[in-house]
Amino acid sequence: MSPVTVFVLIISVLLLAATLYFVFESFREQEKRAVRNGLGAALLILCLSVLAFIPVLWFIPAALCLVLIGFSALLFIPAAPDEKALKGSRGYQKGDVTRFDERDSVFVRYRYLPEGSEQYTTYYQMHPDRESADAQRRKKGFIGTPGSIDREYLPNVAMMHAAFSIPPFLGLHAHASPQDGVTPARLTPEKATRIVKHLALHIGADMVGIAKVDPDLVYSHRGETHYERFDDWGKPISDLPKYAVVMLTEMKHGHVISAPHTPTVAESAHLYARGAYLSTLMAQWFSHMGYRGVAEHTRNYDLPLPPLAVDAGLGEVGRQGYLIAPKFGARVRIFATLTDMPLIPDAPISMGVEAFCMACKKCADSCPSKSIPWDEKVVYNGFEKWKLDEASCFDYWSRVGTDCSICMAICPFSRPDTLLHRAVRVLVAKSRLAQRTFPYVDNFLYGKQWRPKTVAPWLSYRNQHDDTEVY
Repeated sequence: MSPVTVFVLIISVLLLAATLYFVFESFREQEKRAVRNGLGAALLILCLSVLAFIPVLWFIPAALCLVLIGFSALLFIPAAPDEKALKGSRGYQKGDVTRFDERDSVFVRYRYLPEGSEQYTTYYQMHPDRESADAQRRKKGFIGTPGSIDREYLPNVAMMHAAFSIPPFLGLHAHASPQDGVTPARLTPEKATRIVKHLALHIGADMVGIAKVDPDLVYSHRGETHYERFDDWGKPISDLPKYAVVMLTEMKHGHVISAPHTPTVAESAHLYARGAYLSTLMAQWFSHMGYRGVAEHTRNYDLPLPPLAVDAGLGEVGRQGYLIAPKFGARVRIFATLTDMPLIPDAPISMGVEAFCMACKKCADSCPSKSIPWDEKVVYNGFEKWKLDEASCFDYWSRVGTDCSICMAICPFSRPDTLLHRAVRVLVAKSRLAQRTFPYVDNFLYGKQWRPKTVAPWLSYRNQHDDTEVY
């Protein structure tokens, strides 16, 4: 055999092995289109390999191999990290900042403004344009009928209710003051940070980072009023501890792939319960160490958590508004504990998310309520961001009776943390060419529209053999 033929065969074998590995992983992930594309690519590689033995056609596979090698080499040219991302949330500041008022949240408006109350009158005097639409939405219930998309399939809906019953118990202990007679522990910030991070991981966090609390990211006024503390509504929020221990919990891929069906909301609820436990335990630990602790979870939010997680070096915010974390993509829930114990903040990171999302738009294409923008970022409250239509998103939630999660499920960053997807994430973080071309490659291989996949039998909301409802 000629040297050219040997060269082509070596490249072909390597390509075929990589392609078959891609097919194997795609099959495990139930990505039927990707499996078909992978098998087609494997057949093409075999056909091109045969051409290497034909004297008049050997140049075709040889040229293609050289092109592929050249493209691969270009992928390893390092790109400068995103300077905006490395500055954290402040990297996206454009002009003067206006703190977000928690009273404007759709969750708060639909849940905590009973008609005829003083809060109702006050709010709609400030925002008369919202009253009619909010009233119509409120008639449908908070998220409509839980699990309605699956005809209220009881086992999964009961998982949701069971998990959501936990945070109300823990929310009563969200604020932990130093224990009487306890002198603040004399730890260096370095040692305190090391202990805090290991403790958070030990008790169940999947990732943890430290950030300083940016006062401009704190809600301006209280909106949620739990435990009949109605006087809290409208109070300015201030005097928070200086540091934040930010914890991420992974939504399991095997649940998320059912989006928008009930396994997703069962998993969300489970993590909200788990996050309430994690953040409350950390707050209580700080109090026993002689410092303040404030748990940030679904029964006590003082600030939006995605920007805080960005500042803690845990990821970047994607087009769909979720934090994109290095290992789990958008499949995370965020919790935090604020404290005045001196800690060492982590540095924000650059993952190439913004450049990737600019080209991808897969979440916007698949969003059933068209709540995710296709366009460029806009400036909102002084920060550059992709501004979602929260009202239309929440309206879809009410129709299906779950928290949807389609945009989370279809995000390329959300795929399982396998060798294949880890390699892709590394290239996207380091290569400008990957950031610009991989979104189109991903769309070709996997498609742009979401289709729910089969879950484990114990989670199944349908009989997976004949597609009939199971009750």
